[in-house]
Amino acid sequence: MLALIMKNNFNIIIVITLILFFSCKSIENFRINKVQEFNPNFPKQKYEFPLLTSKSSMISRKINSDIVKDFLDIDIENKSESIFENVWATKKNSIPRLSDLTYQINMLTDRIYSVTLNAEGCGAYCEYFSYSYNYDLSNGNKILLDSIFSQKGKAEMLNYLSNKKRKIIESYVLELKKEEIQEEDKEEYNSRFELYEDCLKDLPFASLEYFDFKINNKQIILTSDRCSVHVNRAIDYLDEYEFKLDKNEVNNLLSNYGRIILKTTANNGNRCTSHWKAKKRIHISLFVALPFLGHR
Repeated sequence: MLALIMKNNFNIIIVITLILFFSCKSIENFRINKVQEFNPNFPKQKYEFPLLTSKSSMISRKINSDIVKDFLDIDIENKSESIFENVWATKKNSIPRLSDLTYQINMLTDRIYSVTLNAEGCGAYCEYFSYSYNYDLSNGNKILLDSIFSQKGKAEMLNYLSNKKRKIIESYVLELKKEEIQEEDKEEYNSRFELYEDCLKDLPFASLEYFDFKINNKQIILTSDRCSVHVNRAIDYLDEYEFKLDKNEVNNLLSNYGRIILKTTANNGNRCTSHWKAKKRIHISLFVALPFLGHR
């Protein structure tokens, strides 16, 4: 009788283990494949780029195609030789459209992919820049700030960001006014003062659309453009404006979608680990309790 009870208990354990195992295995298990190539025309020019991979390639292909098209200006499915062929230097044009490519993976879980790409871009002039991409890995769609925040949350966030940027600029202008200016520095001083006065006229922000943002374990980090353009960048001492927001602090500003997706991120996507811990607890509980259930 005891042997029969133990056999039944063992079968139950196997079933529960398989359920937990396959629920864990259903996670896409996204990873980054670093593509590294050297420009065949100028072999010293190295290019690197992150491509997302997963067991089911549909979502990762969708995301890779979107980012590569936007950043490298090429259809990844129809490239001739390299994904970099439209941006690196050629024999006809020795100045690359993009160079010094680097990247940072801000977040990669079972639900969110956030990556920041950096490069020097050259057109009429050359300038270093960064741009971030954020994707929902359940469907491959871009995560937009408008989708993360509720209508009320967006209004409060725009007000907060506007006041924050205004305070930074006004504090700097106040210090600027206290400076003793030499005659030879007056032209630059007046230009800088005018730059920030004009920048204040662009506030408050009307939309979240033009903020660059990235997501990590604990924060949403938004970046607003600098006040200057390329021609007067040298006198812009404040440069870009970065706002770091702890997820817990903005929870009441989030939409339902924002709460769901950022909660997933906060758990760092480590659901497999919790599943295996759960299995251990269930195994112990079943081995201890089930033998006695047969005697009821």
